[in-house]
Amino acid sequence: MAFSRIIRNPSPYNPLPFHLLRLGQLISALIVSGVVSYFVHFLLLEHYKLPWTFIFLLTASVLTIFALIVSGALYHFRTLPPKYNLTNNAALSVLWILGLSFLTWNTGWTLRHRCLIENWKTEAGIMVCRLYKACTAFTVTGLLTTVLALLLDIRTQRKTTQLGKYNQMHEPDSKRSIPVISSPTPQYGSYNSQRADETGDLGDQKPYRVQESIEVQHFGYSAPPEQTRYDPAHGRY
Repeated sequence: MAFSRIIRNPSPYNPLPFHLLRLGQLISALIVSGVVSYFVHFLLLEHYKLPWTFIFLLTASVLTIFALIVSGALYHFRTLPPKYNLTNNAALSVLWILGLSFLTWNTGWTLRHRCLIENWKTEAGIMVCRLYKACTAFTVTGLLTTVLALLLDIRTQRKTTQLGKYNQMHEPDSKRSIPVISSPTPQYGSYNSQRADETGDLGDQKPYRVQESIEVQHFGYSAPPEQTRYDPAHGRY
């Protein structure tokens, strides 16, 4: 049984920056989603209300992973449209910005102090401090890689649009500046009448005869004078 092979168009993206940025997005989203899920788990066990910081971060990281999976499938099996990827990265950039803004606002004291026993008193407090800092660091990385991926999408979309744009060819100046030269119409009537005067209406004139006989000697052959006569009336006299 013959299987038809799917033929896809070549990707308009530059492979190296495209895959590096996607790898940075994936690693950042996995770490942020893991850390936030850890905090959400214990908050739900204690019946605490989830803060908006965790909601935005969890939404941004999970949607980033989902978008990378879908766009990766399109890239490898079909063709990833730059416009589609641009829309995804624009929406994800907004979510990452909101998550980072809430995180730095609510954990400012934690980020400004070191994770030492003098500040957190217990080993659990030190672990929470380190998790917050790791979450902040990879949130910044996720935001940067997503914004750079968005810029790459914009550049690729513009390049694709320029390649597919039709440029009308202008006519050269030589074609537009060629003057039309009208040739004079030949006067056939006057020419025919003149020809008739020369040939038909000879009147009493006799055809031109060679004054002296012309003899052609070639291999013993002598041409008679009748063959060297010029008759403008073509024998009509």
